[in-house]
Amino acid sequence: MNIIYDVFPARVRVSPPRDDDDIYKFDELTVMTRLPASRLVTAVRLVLTKDRVMIAGDSSSGPMLIFQEKYDPETLHLVKKGSESSRFKTLSGKIVIFDKDSNCGCGSRLRSWNPYRTLGSINDPTS
Repeated sequence: MNIIYDVFPARVRVSPPRDDDDIYKFDELTVMTRLPASRLVTAVRLVLTKDRVMIAGDSSSGPMLIFQEKYDPETLHLVKKGSESSRFKTLSGKIVIFDKDSNCGCGSRLRSWNPYRTLGSINDPTS
């Protein structure tokens, strides 16, 4: 597993598969776009490998993997600097939009979270 991008703290919006591309243009989506049935999480850590995304959050017992799935690298629009949001689609059709959170992440144990230890802990619906 080779990590290509790692951002903490991050704001991440995950949306279920959509058929209404005419209403919500994929190329124009930002983390603040309120897609129906989508969920926004803040102060999380997002790690991208060449074909998999992992999102971890802080819990009372320490860092916890809350989302993991393979994504389509051809849909990846990665913005490492600036105010634009990054986005991609998972193999199951979910839309993931993220950017750097302005929250400092102070006191979080996510900074020391090791994604290599927890890779197999969440089932991927496409595997």
